Amino acid sequence: MANGFTRLFKAIWYTLTGRAHESADRMMENPEAVRGAYEDIINDKKGNIQRYKAAIGQLIALVEQKKSTVKNLTDEVDRLEELKAGAIAKAQQTAAALQGDGLAPEEVKQHAEYTRCVAAYQDFNSSLQEKTGQISELETEIEGAQADIESHKLQITSLHRDLDKIKSEQSEAVADLITAREQEEIADMLSGISMDGTSAELSRMREIREKAKARSTVAQELAGTDSKTEEEEFLTAARSSSASDEFDALIFGAQKTDTETKAEPAKSEKDSDSELPL
Repeated sequence: MANGFTRLFKAIWYTLTGRAHESADRMMENPEAVRGAYEDIINDKKGNIQRYKAAIGQLIALVEQKKSTVKNLTDEVDRLEELKAGAIAKAQQTAAALQGDGLAPEEVKQHAEYTRCVAAYQDFNSSLQEKTGQISELETEIEGAQADIESHKLQITSLHRDLDKIKSEQSEAVADLITAREQEEIADMLSGISMDGTSAELSRMREIREKAKARSTVAQELAGTDSKTEEEEFLTAARSSSASDEFDALIFGAQKTDTETKAEPAKSEKDSDSELPL
């Protein structure tokens, strides 16, 4: 029983969703609806492109910041190199002075002024190595970021091309739907299926014409026009028949008279013969 109810509810759900999808698809055949849908897609893509550009801008800003850090570190490295050179020079001067005072090399190495120069040198050298390592790391990051930026720029260019294609597709889609709808309406009108404004107007004009013809017929009958028309037909026929008879009489009547004239002498001779004396 439970399975039966489940199947029933699923069937109802599929029917409703199917009708909803069918109605939505039918609505989307409207050119203005399609134009609006494309506008939404275009606006979404424009927004994505703008956000993409903003992200690339942040990446470029980060790269510029790293470049600035590298420059500062490079300046620091140059200063440390000078400090190292200064520490060496100071140690040499101190050693020479102490040795001039008669101290042995091992004593010079233990002298406070000399050890101070050595400690400074080591500190400068350590800092220099650290700064150099940071510069190398930043330069590697900058190189990779710049490669990413170039790739993203190509993607932006591709997205702009896609956007232009969608704009062109929007115009083509709207034009295709308008053309298809017009062709469908024309086909329906020609087949007598459609009852659009044009077909309704044509039917109305035909009805008006038929009514006008009917009113004219009724008016003629009421005015006796039909009887007068019949009289004119009869008179015309009579005149035609009379003229034909008269013409026939003129032609064939003359021939008959000649025939009768030739026949009369023969009759007279016969009568004369019959009257001969016995």
